[in-house]
Amino acid sequence: MKRLLGVLALVFTAMLALSGCVNMNAEVNVTGADQATGALQLTTHQENLQGQKFEDVLATQMNTDELDNILGGQWSYTTIDDGENVGLRFETIGKMNFVQLQDAFMLFGFPITLSDQDGEFGFSMPGAGEVAVNEQFTEANLQVSFPGKVLTHSAGEVDHHTVTFDMIAGANEYKATGAANYTMFYSLVFGGALLVLAMILVFAFAPKSAKDSAAH
Repeated sequence: MKRLLGVLALVFTAMLALSGCVNMNAEVNVTGADQATGALQLTTHQENLQGQKFEDVLATQMNTDELDNILGGQWSYTTIDDGENVGLRFETIGKMNFVQLQDAFMLFGFPITLSDQDGEFGFSMPGAGEVAVNEQFTEANLQVSFPGKVLTHSAGEVDHHTVTFDMIAGANEYKATGAANYTMFYSLVFGGALLVLAMILVFAFAPKSAKDSAAH
């Protein structure tokens, strides 16, 4: 961001010192009514480390005790090494309600807003003028996922239940709405009702001897 805050400032500065280029991918996952999780990754190409271990090099640039103190009880983090990229992945500690997740993302300088109204979930975050990507990011994406399909979005690209915003391209505002997915709930209820009905019919039409045996 133009004005890096908290965790993002600390880790971004450290990784920029290591490699000169940093990729960022943030994730907001709405999982149900007033329930959501979040994640954020900061990575760089492994080749930029010139054969050194990421953890060892990062330790020379960043105070991990300070990082742990900032994260508090909201986020945990792990190192990433997929053979091509290395970095840190932050994940919220369990599911949060919408207000808790909004507060958690403020540690990274993301003033997100989540809402739930009439079976639709809403996401919004200010864009240009308030939240803008630092020019030294080589990639910066924000993914927002809903339980059901994406209904509307102000920018970005949609893939099934997820809309991805390119924060380098920017936008005046990042907005999306998504549907709640009650299909599984209704299928379980309907399936359970059918099972009970089937058992009643089987017992009702069973031979009398079988009923007598069941009674004893």
